[in-house]
This record gives sequence, structure tokens and C-alpha cells, in this order.
Amino acid sequence: MKPGEEFSFVNTLGKVDARNGYLPELVIKGKKTIPEYGGGICQVSTTLFRAALNAGLPITERRAHSYIVNYYGKPGLDATIYLPKPDLKFKNDTNNYILLQHYITGTTLYYEIYGTSTGKTAKTIEPVVLESSPDGSMKTVAYREIYEGDAMIKRDSFYSTYRPPNKVTSNPLQ
Repeated sequence: MKPGEEFSFVNTLGKVDARNGYLPELVIKGKKTIPEYGGGICQVSTTLFRAALNAGLPITERRAHSYIVNYYGKPGLDATIYLPKPDLKFKNDTNNYILLQHYITGTTLYYEIYGTSTGKTAKTIEPVVLESSPDGSMKTVAYREIYEGDAMIKRDSFYSTYRPPNKVTSNPLQ
């Protein structure tokens, strides 16, 4: 990424269909959970969101899933995408190029972000539950602190609102 450039996850995907190798998996669409081509891509956007957080890059667009997806761990650090919106976007606010690199080991996806050190460090604070209901709905907030040396220079808040979970409908693609 060039200095000042904004990354858009949606813009990197291309056409999400069977012809391009995508398979039907679960997506949250409106108030339903249905199998659709490209379902599961949010595992990738969530992993990249967390890497960008830890790298201290400004997050310019991010939305949590409509309801809690348990395999992402504690609610509040997920990033859903769906073409054309919502998207995951972040910016290279450094004066140098940065490299986004991903790899897979077994069934685990990793993202690494390389660049020239700015002397800053980032610390992501685990999400805190603000509200929780027996129906499964929840509101959370996670924080990211940016430091120069020992001095905190910025604190970002990432709010998430989750509604009660839905049931999976039948697969219209079969």
C-alpha cells in the first residue's frame, strides 16, 4: 500500500461466484442466514481487521456481524463484509509503503503487515460487554490504544451491536 492509500477489502475480491472458485456457505442477509456464494469470506476480513488493529492503522470502515458468530471468539472484534457494502477499509497513514501478506498453515489463516517502523505501538483491549440479553443480543465495545514510547497518543473505540441469532433457511443453491 502506498503512503496515504486506503485499502478496501470488497475491492480486492472481484466477482464472488462459482466461476471464480467461491462456494455457497452461510451468509447473514437481512434477517436470514442462508447459504450463498462467498459465505465465509468474513473469516478473512475479520483476520485482516485484527491485523490492521494490531498494526495501528486507522480503520476507516468496519461493521460487526448482525449477530454473534462464536468461532470468532469473544464478540466485538469481527468485521463483516458483503458486496457492495459493508466493507472493511483501513488507511496507510505512514510515510512509507506497507506490505500486506497472508498465508495459510493447515486450516489457519495469518495476515502480516510489514513496513518501516514509525516508533508507535498499538495495543488492542479485549471487548467489554455493555449490554446483554437472554435472547442472545449484545452490545460491546473494544478499544485500541496507540502509543509513542510510554505516552498514549490516541484511543479508538469499536462498538458492536448484535441482534438475536437467526435460524438457517434451506439452501436455495442446491
